[in-house]
Amino acid sequence: MYTKPKLLLFGFISLLILEHCKTRTNADKSTQASVVPVTKTDSIAVFDTIILQLKSKSELIKEDLLELNIDTNYSYKSDETSYCDTAVQLNDSIFYSIIDVSDQAGVCRHTFIVSINEKQKKAIASRYLQPFCDVDYSWDSYVLYDHQIISKDSIQLTKTTIFQKKNRVSTDEEENIDHKQIRKFWFLISPAGQIRSPENICD
Repeated sequence: MYTKPKLLLFGFISLLILEHCKTRTNADKSTQASVVPVTKTDSIAVFDTIILQLKSKSELIKEDLLELNIDTNYSYKSDETSYCDTAVQLNDSIFYSIIDVSDQAGVCRHTFIVSINEKQKKAIASRYLQPFCDVDYSWDSYVLYDHQIISKDSIQLTKTTIFQKKNRVSTDEEENIDHKQIRKFWFLISPAGQIRSPENICD
C-alpha cells in the first residue's frame, strides 16, 4: 500500500510529466504554424511582378533572373541588378524581352533574349545574344557586337572583327584600323515563344 507521502510524491511527478508534454505540444504547434509553405498563388504573384518589371524596363535582381531560367553561369555571377532593354509583344499571351546582365567585375554585360508566356506565368525560352565587354586597343584584333530588331519576330546580330595595323601611331583608333570583317546572324522568335538561334557566332 502507498503511504500518504508516497502518494503525494507520485501525484507531483505525474503533474510535472503532464505539464512538460503540454508545453512541448504547444511549442510544436507554434513551430508548425510559423512555417508557411510557398503556394502556387505566391509564385504567380512573383511572376506578375517580373512581367511588370520587364514591360516597364525596370531593374531586375538575381532572383528574377533565376525565375526566368536565364543561364545560371551568368545569373549567379551577375551584379546585384540587371536591366530590361526591350519588350516586344508577339501576340496576346507571348512577348520577349532583351535583358542586359552585368558581371560582378564590371568588365562585361551579357545580353539575353527571354520569351515569356504571361497568361501561364512562365518563361518559355532564353538565348544568349551578345557580350558587351571593355576593349583593349593594344590587341592586334578585337570583336564588337551590335543587334537590331528587324521585325517583331526577328533580331539581327552584327559581329564586327576589327584588325589593326601593325604600327599603330595615331591617337584616333579608327586610323589604326587595317580592315574589318563583318558577319550577320538572325535570331527568330516563333509565335509560341521558341527562339531559334544561329550557329557559329563565336567562330
